[in-house]
Amino acid sequence: MDQINVILNGKSVTGNAGESILQLASRHGIEIPTLCNDPRLEPYSSCYVCVVEIEGMRALQPSCSTKIAEGMKINTENETVKKARKAAIDLIVSNHYADCAAPCKLTCPAGVDVQGYISLIEKGQYSEAIGLIKKVNPLPAICGRICVRPCEVACRRNLLDEVYGVGIDYLKRFAADQDLASAAKYKPEVKPATGKKVAIIGAGPGGLSAAWFLQQEGHQCDIYEAAPAAGGWLRYGIPQYRLPNEIIDKEVASITELGVNIYYNKKLGDNLSYKELKEKYNAVIIAIGSQNGTPIGCEGDDAGNIFSGIDFLKNMEVTGKRYDFRGKTVAVIGGGNTAMDCCRSSIRCHAEKVYVIYRRTEKEMPANPIEIHESKLEGVEYMFLTAPKKVNKDKNGKMIR
Repeated sequence: MDQINVILNGKSVTGNAGESILQLASRHGIEIPTLCNDPRLEPYSSCYVCVVEIEGMRALQPSCSTKIAEGMKINTENETVKKARKAAIDLIVSNHYADCAAPCKLTCPAGVDVQGYISLIEKGQYSEAIGLIKKVNPLPAICGRICVRPCEVACRRNLLDEVYGVGIDYLKRFAADQDLASAAKYKPEVKPATGKKVAIIGAGPGGLSAAWFLQQEGHQCDIYEAAPAAGGWLRYGIPQYRLPNEIIDKEVASITELGVNIYYNKKLGDNLSYKELKEKYNAVIIAIGSQNGTPIGCEGDDAGNIFSGIDFLKNMEVTGKRYDFRGKTVAVIGGGNTAMDCCRSSIRCHAEKVYVIYRRTEKEMPANPIEIHESKLEGVEYMFLTAPKKVNKDKNGKMIR
């Protein structure tokens, strides 16, 4: 084998013909960092962490793919080399799959530490897991039932041959149910009273969350709710087959146990005035939510037997009675999660036929894929690339077929 004489970090050494600088340095006990190099593969020079300085060359060279040559003078350790390697690593970590924070946490709208609470669940520490979740999300039992699970879509297990990511939402639900049933369920520490009082308008998820965090800081929170029960659209817009009222009640109890007061049947501008609130409280938070449904958006969409999705769902919760759709055909316009709740509720109201009419394709539906799948199993039929142009009304203002 031909021998080649080179200068490596100021010392004369001999190398073998065809040998790379990385191989030469390794044989002489000099470690050059590298990320992409694998001795089983041809060097690809993709990470540029292994760069070295070669006298006579303008740019630094990757040591994994650069072959040694007679008389070559190589420096593997000077400041220029070190800065270049750091820059290469900074570039890699700025956009890569091995995120410093897990993709599930980065995708979660609340930024929940998913890996952390799953680790606690694995150890059987359910209340501790809920404590970790409730640092940013005070309603884990609810979210464990209705969340659309963007974290699971981002889960790195999807990159393997397992088809699906980790069942994060079911794990959250399991831990939350275990904690709620425990005699020693999680309860956060509440700081000493500050003497400050906060009025919160609305006992939906926004108002409840505000009270949860502010009460822990020592501020007395009073929630004023127009409805006779707490939960907002969690209660009045999501069917009980998906989110039972007893779960909402338990989550609300965990918040009122901190000292939060909830006053029901109090509507701002009706039997509750802003002047009154301003006199009694240091701050007022408005968390009334979105109260109006979305119309179809075509001629005649004000027909008497056309409901907005949220009104349809709310009416059943308020009255405690389901619609009787026996012998009737129901069309649900839209492809979101409210549409899924409406079509599946219509099945439970004994409708003879239920159609979901959506202007795009199934792939473009924003609804949770699980909801779409289960609706099909229940008998809901779909009409894609279809949108109403006009609603025909009879003389009484009701839709006619």
